[in-house]
Amino acid sequence: MLCQNFGQRITVRFEGHCHMNQTTANTADSSAPLRLIAHRGYSGQYPENTLLAYTAARDAGAKYFELDIQLSADGVPFLHHDKSLLRMAGVDKDFRDVKAKKIKSLFASYPKRFKDKFADNRFTTFSRYCKWLKKDSSLITFVEIKQESIDRWGIPTVVEAVIKRINRHKVAKQCVIISFNPEVIEYTRKVSKMRCGWVIPGWDEQQRKIAQALKPEYLFLWVNYLPANNADLWVGSWQWALYNLDDEQSARTMLNRGFYNLETNEIGTLINALASESIE
Repeated sequence: MLCQNFGQRITVRFEGHCHMNQTTANTADSSAPLRLIAHRGYSGQYPENTLLAYTAARDAGAKYFELDIQLSADGVPFLHHDKSLLRMAGVDKDFRDVKAKKIKSLFASYPKRFKDKFADNRFTTFSRYCKWLKKDSSLITFVEIKQESIDRWGIPTVVEAVIKRINRHKVAKQCVIISFNPEVIEYTRKVSKMRCGWVIPGWDEQQRKIAQALKPEYLFLWVNYLPANNADLWVGSWQWALYNLDDEQSARTMLNRGFYNLETNEIGTLINALASESIE
C-alpha cells in the first residue's frame, strides 16, 4: 500500500486538467483545447449529483462531468456527495443506512438552497447515469469514489460495484475513476484497465512521492494549493486538474498559466464567458 494516512476529502471541489509537457510538467501545451468540467453537473443552478443537473450541463454545452458515489445500505451506487441525506433530501439519516428502494422514493431537491423549485427531483442511481452517458459517446465523466462508503464497506466492494455498472453499460472509455484515497487508484488498476485520477489532499513532499508512485492519468488539485509558479509543479506524465473555478476572471487566470481543464459549478456561465476560446 502506498499510504495509510492519505488525508481528508476537501468538501468544496472544482476540477480542471492542465495539459503539461510530459517530461518537464512545467511548460504548458498552448495547442491544448479548453475542457470545462461540470462539477456535480450544473450544480450552481440545479440540485447536484442528479440527472437533472447533468442534463442541464449537457444542454449548456458541457462534454465533461464529475460526480460522487456513495453506496446504499444494500450496496447500490448512487450519485451523492454527503454522508447524510439531510442537505439534499431534508432527511436526517446516514445515506449508508438506507436501502436503495427508500432512497429512490425520496426527493433530491436541496431544499435549503432551492426551496421547492425542484421538489419532485429524484436521486439518481449510477446505473441510470451510465445509461444516460452511453447515449453520447463524446461525453466523459470523472467518477469519484467517496471515502465514507469506503469506510463502511471497504475499497473492493465499492470499486467493484462501480466498475460492474460501468462494464454492464459499456461506458469504460467514457469514465475515469478518481479518489482522494490512493489505494482506490491501486485497486482500480488491479481489477481493471480504467483510467484513474488522484485528488491531492495537500501540497507537500509526501503527496509528491505518492503521486510519482501512483503515476495516475490525472492529478486533481484545489486551486488554493496551486504553487505560484509553474516551475514548482511536480514532474510527471499526468494531466493537472484544478477545482473550483466559477467566474470568468479566475478561469482566465488559470488559462493564462496553461491550465486548460477547469472544473466549475457554473458550467453554463463559463461556457458562454469563454466562448472565444477553443472549448473541447
